[in-house]
Amino acid sequence: MKTFVRHAVALVAITVLCQAGFALADDYYWVDGGNRSAKLVGDEKVADQGQSCTTGDPASCCPEPTCGSCCGPFLGCDECPCRGVVGFFGFDSFKGVSDSFLGSNFGAVAGLNSAIGAFGLADYGIGWQLGMSYGVYDWNGSAGVRPTDNQQQVFVTTGFFRKAAGDQQLSFGLVYDWMINDNWGIWGVNPTMGQWRGQVEWAVSGSNAFGIYGCLRDLFSVQNYTGGQVPIIVRNQSLTQVNLFWHHKFVSGADSWLWVGAPENVRLNQLGSLGDLIVGANIQVPITDRLALYGNAQYMNPSATAGLVASTEEAWNIGAGIVWYFGGHARSDKINGKCWLPYLPVANNSTFLVDQGVTLRNLD
Repeated sequence: MKTFVRHAVALVAITVLCQAGFALADDYYWVDGGNRSAKLVGDEKVADQGQSCTTGDPASCCPEPTCGSCCGPFLGCDECPCRGVVGFFGFDSFKGVSDSFLGSNFGAVAGLNSAIGAFGLADYGIGWQLGMSYGVYDWNGSAGVRPTDNQQQVFVTTGFFRKAAGDQQLSFGLVYDWMINDNWGIWGVNPTMGQWRGQVEWAVSGSNAFGIYGCLRDLFSVQNYTGGQVPIIVRNQSLTQVNLFWHHKFVSGADSWLWVGAPENVRLNQLGSLGDLIVGANIQVPITDRLALYGNAQYMNPSATAGLVASTEEAWNIGAGIVWYFGGHARSDKINGKCWLPYLPVANNSTFLVDQGVTLRNLD
């Protein structure tokens, strides 16, 4: 299984890097603020006066099929560029039921998220996205069963999306997330889990949209731990969750998301639910055409009464860092941003909540 996972991650990384190569080319050929094609001459951008989107012809801006019009209203999305790759790096901290009394995990995470028009479906505004991240936590070890080892985590996200263009208002996306762990939680197991994640969003204006996003648990992990006096079976699985969100576009070009929701009313090996309320927020602020800052936070309130049990079952995640847009497309005045940049973020410890159940192993 580990060999398969390594090969799968390597394949995803190669695919993302290939798409990054296309985006790097945008550093030498892109669209300027006036929706004119431009090239790099020396160290300066030089616009081609002969090509402009003022005619309303998307092909004059992008040679490939695009969504909407280059001159569409703020309600839609910018169709240029025709592909996009976004890199990110930041610091991250999270805690979940798998950590029990250990406390939180702090580390650094880096990744790429890419998108392009889906083959044969780009004329309908359908895009395909693929991204992954790699994080290293607990640099100085932990109090778990493998105290000298750090915790490593890989997320992989891929799926399809459609951003509203022109005067349309509906955007949506559906992806599949994998979480691949090493030295996970108090038992130091290595689970690989999966979930479906979808989002639907309705723009009510050029600066506000409302929607719903949810996660549906799928692939789970069952592993044996034999390092203690009594062998046990550790099962990990994602939590199904549903959230309502508000997306706000600032005049500066910054985007913010606020959401509130709840996880499913299911516990591993117990009655009731792990949590009863989820609240979270995310913001991204462009600093230049290529550089942006991001911050995210989420908290799941445990269902248990405040005390020892509740303190071990609460889940939260907080992170902050930088985002790099290859090709220089960080800024957009449209509520839906760039049509062909990724719609959904790579999964993280906010969008991928986990439940854990431990049972004694039958030695008969």
